[in-house]
Amino acid sequence: MRLQWKYSLVINLSVIAILVAFYFFDSLRVRREMNALHALGAERGAELRKIADNTILDAVVSEIETTKAFDVQRLNQVLNALKREHPDMRDVLNIHISLIDTRIRSSLLAGADAVVINLDSADLEQIETKGATIRAVEGQNATAIVIKYIAPLTMPESVELEPSSLGAYEHILEEGMLPLDKGWYDDVWWKVFTEEVYVPEEPVISEEKGRRWRITDREESTLYTLWKQDGSLWIQRSLTGYMQVLFDVPYIDRSIRNSLLMHAILIMIVGALLVILIDLTTNHLIMKPLERMTGIIQSAESGDLPVDQNYSSDEIGRATYNLVRMLRQLRDSHSKRIDALGQFAAGVAHEIRNPLNSIGMTAQHLKSVFSQQKVSKDDIEEAKELLEIVDNKIRELKQTSEQFLTLNRPRRLNIKPVNLNTLVEQVLSEFTLIAEEAKVQVIRNYEDNLPSVPLDATLMRQTLFNFVQNSIQAMPKGGSIYVSTSHQRAGKDAESAVIEIRDTGIGIPEEIQEQIYDAYFTTKDATGGIGLGLAISHQIIIAHGGKVDVRSKMGMGTAFKIRLPLNRA
Repeated sequence: MRLQWKYSLVINLSVIAILVAFYFFDSLRVRREMNALHALGAERGAELRKIADNTILDAVVSEIETTKAFDVQRLNQVLNALKREHPDMRDVLNIHISLIDTRIRSSLLAGADAVVINLDSADLEQIETKGATIRAVEGQNATAIVIKYIAPLTMPESVELEPSSLGAYEHILEEGMLPLDKGWYDDVWWKVFTEEVYVPEEPVISEEKGRRWRITDREESTLYTLWKQDGSLWIQRSLTGYMQVLFDVPYIDRSIRNSLLMHAILIMIVGALLVILIDLTTNHLIMKPLERMTGIIQSAESGDLPVDQNYSSDEIGRATYNLVRMLRQLRDSHSKRIDALGQFAAGVAHEIRNPLNSIGMTAQHLKSVFSQQKVSKDDIEEAKELLEIVDNKIRELKQTSEQFLTLNRPRRLNIKPVNLNTLVEQVLSEFTLIAEEAKVQVIRNYEDNLPSVPLDATLMRQTLFNFVQNSIQAMPKGGSIYVSTSHQRAGKDAESAVIEIRDTGIGIPEEIQEQIYDAYFTTKDATGGIGLGLAISHQIIIAHGGKVDVRSKMGMGTAFKIRLPLNRA
């Protein structure tokens, strides 16, 4: 896996895992806090309901019953007295009281912003069924309890009705609606309320399972409650409205602050975990491998490369492994170059030493000849022979020096189109007798219609001669040499002629195959080889823009494949 994706995968999965764990534990914490808050709210709600019913509502109803009217100034005084004197009122923020509808008429705090008590149909239904509604006030840490109050203005009065009218009343209680018979109003309505009573279109509120009526006179703000008892119709006049009590709930504010504080602490913990995780991941995946690579480079500078270390499979590990491998190759190559230079120097010394020794010995002999008092004619002839020997040795030294120069500088080629099959055959013909004596069979396989190849025929003949000679020398007990030519096409502009020389000889050890083209590297010290043949041949092939490949296995022979371009510029 690429380091980029591995790093991203580890970081992203870890972040997701930590965030999921954070969400899980924070959800548990919030759920526990909410449950505790709900339990506390239920307990506190019951306590606040008790205060609203027993303390505030009783005082308000008592004041209205005493004054027989809704006196705003007196009610405000009662509310303020409760706030000052009653211990249960310490958490009361404000009290709103309406009359008939939801418009606020009296308040604990004068000049309060609220104009009406906000009640929707669900709130009104809950008040009628449960007696109160409790809700949180948005934007404030407060709880609002709304209660409907009924303050009697008179004692219950009995109204005698005709049996037919009482039966109609019972029918209304059962149906829950006013009768269409207007005569009922003449018999019941006017007797009860007199003609000043305002009668709305739907004034009936049936309650207590159809045993009571409530009729509201909106103009007089009066509530009339009617019920049947002991065969008579009873009526009572009252004032009704809604009372809203706002209680301070500081535990909600504390709970919110504690929850936010705990949430901030958890976020800090999660952030610290992410920082530690990213630091550890970065340190493990990037920093340590880079430090290891830096240490390897520093060790390489001091000449001490690590041996047999384990490397990770990511990009940095592979780069470190490749770096170590490259440094080792450079070190080995440097050592090989030093060894090759030593061999080259030894070869140069060997090639120069022998002619120089001959020249020196000849010069000493000439000195002894011409140091005689009388030099005979035979001595002069001998001196001529000795000088001929010196001249030959000097030519050998000149040839050797030219070979040294051609190993390290480009050759000057005399390029002409050459029939490669003919050139190869000419080289092989020179080995006819030698092959017979060595019991070596030469097997030819030339490709017909092979295009002419741009070559320096003289140098390429020398090159092929060296390869064939090495093959024969690699088969001391005889064998076979397979020589073939072919035309290879690797593309429109990449055509080449191929010469393959394969023998069934002893083969070349794998560990020295890279050195066979080094000057003065030879495995034929015992037979007098100096190690320049393949080196010079390799230089000639490279000078032609070609390449040579070797395949060899001990005991199974060696194959050299020479590729020469056909479209050489």
